[in-house]
Amino acid sequence: MSQLYAKIIAASCFIWVIGASTATANVCPRTSSGAVDLQQFVGSGNRDNNCDYTPDGMRIKLYKILLCSQLPSLANYETLCKPLVDFSSGKNIDITADGTSPIIDGPVTLTEGLYTHAVILIENRIGSKFTETFSHPIQGNNAVGTTCWSNGNDAKISYESAALGPGDYTKFSASCGTASEANPQWSYYTYKGLWNPQNPGNWDRQDATKDFFVNSAPYLTYMGSGKDVHLLSDFSTLASVTSGAAGRNRDDENGIISNASYLMGVTKFTTAANINADTRNIDLGFKLKDTFFQKITTNNNYYNLYTNQQCSNQHAVMDINNASPITGAHACLSTSYATTFDFKFEVQ
Repeated sequence: MSQLYAKIIAASCFIWVIGASTATANVCPRTSSGAVDLQQFVGSGNRDNNCDYTPDGMRIKLYKILLCSQLPSLANYETLCKPLVDFSSGKNIDITADGTSPIIDGPVTLTEGLYTHAVILIENRIGSKFTETFSHPIQGNNAVGTTCWSNGNDAKISYESAALGPGDYTKFSASCGTASEANPQWSYYTYKGLWNPQNPGNWDRQDATKDFFVNSAPYLTYMGSGKDVHLLSDFSTLASVTSGAAGRNRDDENGIISNASYLMGVTKFTTAANINADTRNIDLGFKLKDTFFQKITTNNNYYNLYTNQQCSNQHAVMDINNASPITGAHACLSTSYATTFDFKFEVQ
């Protein structure tokens, strides 16, 4: 047996794609000063100009990390694998770019051996905190400005109404204004279901006879990543996930019914980890860089009772030369959440 010290670092490796239901996003284009450049979305033909970025922080509630000498399954991972950390009630872990912090206060004991896989179990809610600058004024849930930030509201796929009528922009998980007004808070996205990509290029018009969301991520198999991700109702049971009617995902998350409480990921190490008498430290890395996306939308279905030009001058058009005559915005920033979850394990 070896006594080890575990810490977390912001680093990259072992990508799990857990995207809820978003079109493929590219890294956000930037001006020379670092602002998100809305000019680059002109003529895109996209109503929602999703792009990936790096938040200031990510918060997870960690329950278990286990090391395995072979590929585990949901049925056998608790007996096959050796626990590295095990928090019965969960522990909030904050990850920041280039940050390092201990997971536990003292050493852990781990059986010596060669480990090829890891299992991580977290709550199915991931929080983010950010402050972002834009090249042109943006509408948030409260006001318009070139600086936007996470405001503590729930992050959702969409805030459009499930029934006919306007979507409620005041529920957006981003607020906007001036840099001095920025007050970022933790906003959480809850993964109630994992996207089922029957038609990845046209996600909102899939086969109505099939589920949009499921409890194990087929997207990973589709992309050939070889990673496993599951939603669980308890530590050993797959969650029950039922999709709503086919169509666009609205503020009811497409009517998903789910009893999920945990998100479980299984990954294979690029190089097997050899735990022996000389091992002293374990580094666990969680990638932040470009693993979250922000939804910059020109969808004018978000509006109040007096105007339907809340987000932009023209519905579904990024118009840099003309702002909304009502709000002065060129787009809305509605939400942000993680679309990938990267985990790394190294021994020293």
